[in-house]
Amino acid sequence: MNKTTFRLPPDARQQVKTTFRRLIQNQGKYFSANRCLVLFLVLGSLSAPQASVSRVNSGVPADANENQGKFPTLTRSSFGMQCGTGKPTNCPNATWPTSVAQPGMIRLWDSQVQWHALNPARGTYNWQTLDKYLDVVAAHQPRDVMYTFGYTPCWVAKAPCATKWPGSGYPPNDLTANGSPSFNAFVEALVDHCSPAGHCVKDSIKYWEMWNEPNAQHFYTGTVPQLYSLMAPAIAIVRKKVSGVTVLTPPVMRADSDWMQDWMKEEDSHGRLSDIFSFHLYLLDKTPEERFGMVKKIVDMKNHAPGWSNMPWMDGETNFDPVIYLCNSKYAPEDCVGQVVRWQLLHFGYGAMQLSWFYFNTTIGRNPEYATAYKTMMDWVVGGHFTAECSAKGDVYSCPFIQANGHHAMFVWSVNGKGKYVPSSEYVDYKDLDGNTAKVSSGQPAPIGVKPIMLEAAN
Repeated sequence: MNKTTFRLPPDARQQVKTTFRRLIQNQGKYFSANRCLVLFLVLGSLSAPQASVSRVNSGVPADANENQGKFPTLTRSSFGMQCGTGKPTNCPNATWPTSVAQPGMIRLWDSQVQWHALNPARGTYNWQTLDKYLDVVAAHQPRDVMYTFGYTPCWVAKAPCATKWPGSGYPPNDLTANGSPSFNAFVEALVDHCSPAGHCVKDSIKYWEMWNEPNAQHFYTGTVPQLYSLMAPAIAIVRKKVSGVTVLTPPVMRADSDWMQDWMKEEDSHGRLSDIFSFHLYLLDKTPEERFGMVKKIVDMKNHAPGWSNMPWMDGETNFDPVIYLCNSKYAPEDCVGQVVRWQLLHFGYGAMQLSWFYFNTTIGRNPEYATAYKTMMDWVVGGHFTAECSAKGDVYSCPFIQANGHHAMFVWSVNGKGKYVPSSEYVDYKDLDGNTAKVSSGQPAPIGVKPIMLEAAN
């Protein structure tokens, strides 16, 4: 009988080592590290497949399997939205979008459920808005929910609150190297909370994002080590109380790779906290193709960092711009619709597990043309996966894909709006974002424009 030797890949071994080191630090148990590390590696190798299964069941893409390389299978939760800013255009007061476009994950940030809003005074909690979210999410299942930490309450902030912002970007005044008692108390109360209707945080919210945009002064003014000290005990509370939890890195604005490098070093030095690498990037007045270089830069930085290359990643907050949330007027309406879809496809074609739109209902949900294209794109890709990065020849982009039914497909568009694309003989038809299907003749060009089409193969 042949003996088979099993070895975890280097990234997995590094993560086990840092996790084990954190357990020793946190528990204060002084025992044989070498002996326990062997046991930990064996148990980790046995439990790893089960962890992947649980993520699939949750609705968020599993880690890419061996056949898919870096490309995860896409689900409804690969499409994210943010709601509840209090503005009438963006599903205020925990109302749900009525649009045909229905992303699979809702992110609770700027939704009146930040730390300062839920915990307005020491020992005092205001759960009314959170209860509405818990109840409306329960009425729109299946749905994943992400909670994002941020905004220190004024009563515990190290410095007075600025009048422009609802809470403080300063760390709490009781923060030490071992955490903040006031923040830990809030996290305990939050994860233990249930709405009067019986919908509980620990059952509804499985994704927890560490401190919104900490590289922006109005959100956070402390150091990277201070933020780690704040989050480490709090994340331990969440992991203890919420089964199947997934933790995201602090999501930096502008895809700031320098700040993220510092954060990654902090986790490497003191223990891994995160499961998903998260950042934010808006299009501003650029096309998706122009802007995507910044996504590549931060993702490539992660992928070349020891112990981080296999970690899933997402762009957790995007839109055209962060002020009015509208496509720049220099682009034609058809181009704006196309940009929504192209931005998504470029992310997924580089291995993203999710792209989430801030002010989703303002930009997409309430605009029928945008919403129809967004829903059509979801129907195309859910259950499938990309097979390679999107590539360009001149202004024509193409992205190879395998549909949920196993058939090969290709997304194609022209940045300049007009062109012809001659597909290979395997493709028999194409679909457009308006829901039309047309046949493709061998050797004959298919019309392409700023709105992507999907070429389909017979097998």
